Amino acid sequence: MSCTIQISLDLRTIDDALHVAQIAVDAGVDWLEAGTPLMVEQGLGAVRALRAKFPAHPIVCDFKVCDGGGLFARFAAEAGANHMDVMAASHDATIRAAIREAEKHGIQVIADIMFCPDPVAAAVRAQTIGAHMIGWHLGYDHRAENRGLRAIDGLDEVLRAVRIPVQVVGGLSVEHAIEAARKGAASVVIGGPLVPGDRGVGLAATLKEIVTGVRSASRRS
Repeated sequence: MSCTIQISLDLRTIDDALHVAQIAVDAGVDWLEAGTPLMVEQGLGAVRALRAKFPAHPIVCDFKVCDGGGLFARFAAEAGANHMDVMAASHDATIRAAIREAEKHGIQVIADIMFCPDPVAAAVRAQTIGAHMIGWHLGYDHRAENRGLRAIDGLDEVLRAVRIPVQVVGGLSVEHAIEAARKGAASVVIGGPLVPGDRGVGLAATLKEIVTGVRSASRRS
């Protein structure tokens, strides 16, 4: 199975997001994510702008939905997204509503296990409800307070526990992105700390390194 590479556009302006997205696309990145900061600042206009400029690339709408699952799934689809996320800690009814509406519009729901006391059990529950993908997510604040944690910690366990694709998110380094692909992750998400600092040749070089490494690791897994 080939592991897709997604860039998290956790930026504040549409122009900045489009600029970084172009660098990512040129480097071979597969999916583009309208990150939560971008969604807060610019709303669904950010998704529409990404769709207009990159008509062939899958777009993830990073809503982090906790309620109103069906409503936000429709919003994401109408704006041109292919995927949207729902927090696995939300009520079963929210996840079900998101899945029902998403499937009406031909998009997919990622169940994000961040905040769940037992993330593996949460992943299994989301799969049972019908989620299309699991987001194995080490949150920003959590990893900031616990510098020794890595997003790949516990990945083997969740990969054994579920049959649906698993996406790995949360401060991935180049090496950890490649390791996640080697372990069998379906998708790796590149964001902080790799994206914010450089918006030019440095970012391009890093993304090309990740793309090459992840592609190679996927072939061997």
